Amino acid sequence: MLKSVLVVIAVSIAAGATIRAWAFAAFAFLLVTALGIVILLKGSSLTETVVSCLEVLVLMEICYLAGLFAFSLWGHIQKRRKKNAIVDRSPATGKGPHG
Repeated sequence: MLKSVLVVIAVSIAAGATIRAWAFAAFAFLLVTALGIVILLKGSSLTETVVSCLEVLVLMEICYLAGLFAFSLWGHIQKRRKKNAIVDRSPATGKGPHG
């Protein structure tokens, strides 16, 4: 179960950096539905299955948002570095103000 949770976390974080929210929602719904079927086939009660599926769904959503935030922050930092590098160089020499 721990390996499955780690895979779900990794996939959700990667999805936050690459796909839109509606696509992730569809993916998460299909994945949780399949997980619920597997849990039911193993003999768990319906209540246990629903609780487990909701836990996985919440974990996926949190990891998706974390990935989305991290990717956006990283992009913002990269843009700022690029902007600062362009502003710091002199147009005539390509060197900084003190170089």
